[in-house]
Amino acid sequence: MKVKTILVIEGLVNLIVMLVKLMVGMATHSTAILADAFHSLTDMANNVIAWFAVNKSEQPPDSDHQYGHQKFIPLAVFFLATLLCVVSIEVLLEAIRRYGEPVQKSDIGLVVMIAVLAINLVLSLWQTYWARRLKSTLLKADASHTWSDVLTSVAVIIGWQLAANGWYWLDTVFAVVIAIIVFVLAYKLFVQSIPILVDKSLLDQALIVKRVSELEHVIRVEQVRTRNTGAAYLADITIVVPASLVLIESHQLADRIEKVLLEEFNIEDAIVHIEPQH
Repeated sequence: MKVKTILVIEGLVNLIVMLVKLMVGMATHSTAILADAFHSLTDMANNVIAWFAVNKSEQPPDSDHQYGHQKFIPLAVFFLATLLCVVSIEVLLEAIRRYGEPVQKSDIGLVVMIAVLAINLVLSLWQTYWARRLKSTLLKADASHTWSDVLTSVAVIIGWQLAANGWYWLDTVFAVVIAIIVFVLAYKLFVQSIPILVDKSLLDQALIVKRVSELEHVIRVEQVRTRNTGAAYLADITIVVPASLVLIESHQLADRIEKVLLEEFNIEDAIVHIEPQH
């Protein structure tokens, strides 16, 4: 199964879950449930954005993107984080506006919400399985997002039931809790995506210098630069070698360095620049 197929299946499930929560929230006048429904809407939007990001990232390098299109995935994650921040603020404002309004009981609604909770739990476990099997960071992040839906649904159900028994203010309290959960999730996605988008070095430069310096003919390492595309590590490295080293030996040394960087640091694309010692 491919990542895009999993995202389509998850998107359809999230659409159904969102509609169910929306109907229950409108029937019971629960702010917490309505807030959770809007949270599920962002889940569906995330699936759509993720699908297009994965599709774009799979395209080969072209004249405008010589390094490939892998950064469309962290860009999609950044967009999702921004969307979640907006949703968090909207949920918070709505919770304050509807403070103290009556909340109705609904046995059928309770059964439906518990069913939704079970669906999200199964979906999270299913995503986690495929994320590990396909080694997809996007699916792993999405699985964590779905797990937050499980925690949110638990908070919603508890808040709704307490509010329906007379503690109306608790519905607002739990809606605020949901807003905070969504905001924390957004923060984690920002932390995940921004370092990649701004080309922050995510590898231990000193360790790379130490390892390359141990190779035969390497006098010293002048410079190491690394970055991540969202799917792979890239690096360029400048080393100093004896001036007497012939061309074929320099080429062989560059091959050895590329092999070390790939096998020990997971750097898939490396440019090795060789300088003769003066």
